Amino acid sequence: MSVEDILKEMNEYYGDRVPFHDEYMSYTDNLSMEKLLGPIIQRVENDIKGKDVLEIACGTGNWTQVLSKRAHSVVATDINEAYLIEAKKKDYQKDNVVFKVADAYILEGINGKFKLAFASDFWSHMPKSKIERFIKTLHSKLLPGSKVIMIDIMPRPELDRKSFSHIDEEGNVIQKRTLPNGNVYHVVKNFPKEKKLLDSLKGYGTNINYYEDTKLLRWVLTYTVS
Repeated sequence: MSVEDILKEMNEYYGDRVPFHDEYMSYTDNLSMEKLLGPIIQRVENDIKGKDVLEIACGTGNWTQVLSKRAHSVVATDINEAYLIEAKKKDYQKDNVVFKVADAYILEGINGKFKLAFASDFWSHMPKSKIERFIKTLHSKLLPGSKVIMIDIMPRPELDRKSFSHIDEEGNVIQKRTLPNGNVYHVVKNFPKEKKLLDSLKGYGTNINYYEDTKLLRWVLTYTVS
């Protein structure tokens, strides 16, 4: 299966997962999410406050709500319009969010220069051969000196073993995912170590900070665009 084929299948998977997404992510409401992920939110909220934010792969808007409370404005993007339809149903008290359909590797139709980019649970789904393209595309939408925040999940050995399918020709971990409706898909799910992440940013970022929350099993990467 080619990289383009796996990306296509992943997009189909997430499109099919929309009705189950919040349940799968154990999301019930924004307050519960903020309480659960409080230690991580506290690490990044000062970088978010007052900024015009570009959010990548916003899904059903769970993190979009967190951003909206703190940012000046948010442009929340996702390749799946069905996700944006669900995300729009959530409450954004400051009325400062615009939703746009956009491929993260192209970001077509995203105008303006942002001071902050944010993505949660996106990096692990990137095929290795697409990382540099993503970074270049993302930075093209940001002003020099802007901040980038990436948050993603750390390995969960028992669960990851159950879903493991194979490793493809470029070294991506491929998982087999079965939805409640019985449909089966394959997705990229890489778990890069700190060094790999930092190597990916050589020449692209400064003031790089990496943090692992071993209780919440999430890592946080922040850096300044060169």
